[in-house]
Amino acid sequence: MIELIPLLLSCAATVHPDTVRDVAKVESSMNPYAIGVVGSNGLMPNTKEDALLKIYQLEREGRNYSVGLMQINRSIFSKYGVTPERLLDPCTNLSVFEKVMTDCYVRGKTLPRALSCYYSGNFEAGARKEKAFSDSSYVQRIGYVAENRYVVPSTKADKEKFALGQRHDSDSTKSARVRIVYPEGVLKSPLIVDDKPTKILRGVD
Repeated sequence: MIELIPLLLSCAATVHPDTVRDVAKVESSMNPYAIGVVGSNGLMPNTKEDALLKIYQLEREGRNYSVGLMQINRSIFSKYGVTPERLLDPCTNLSVFEKVMTDCYVRGKTLPRALSCYYSGNFEAGARKEKAFSDSSYVQRIGYVAENRYVVPSTKADKEKFALGQRHDSDSTKSARVRIVYPEGVLKSPLIVDDKPTKILRGVD
């Protein structure tokens, strides 16, 4: 386990910390030496040296694997100019994650689609349930609950939306500027400066 906050400020600054944290938890359980192996159980080395030994073995076997905190897949090592050893450094790993995730988000337009893209390379597969993960999708494992599961929604979720709406309404009311335009009959001049009449003639109906 590592502390992400200092790394986020310099290594993946354009991705919100909440998103980085959620993805790291699902991808590697926050283990910077984690190795995901396609078609097999993942590996959780405790040291960089042990991780490298396992990676070299996977390379000899021609296996498809992903490395480190954000589980960067070997298929994109050359694209981003990195090696397995470099990706065992959390900052390097986060930097590649940032590039991939940002590209996915720009193209996908929404965070769930971007997460699917990061996980699978396309915008749909990450939303499909997988038997290997107790019939949950990747997007669900990140924390997105499937919609329309209940006819009547959660009181907790609804109260949070209600509170957010109230705060938004309050902020909007405070920040709104009211434009007052007086009839020309009560003004010496119809000129409006900074949304305020230049002169009001008192006593005129």
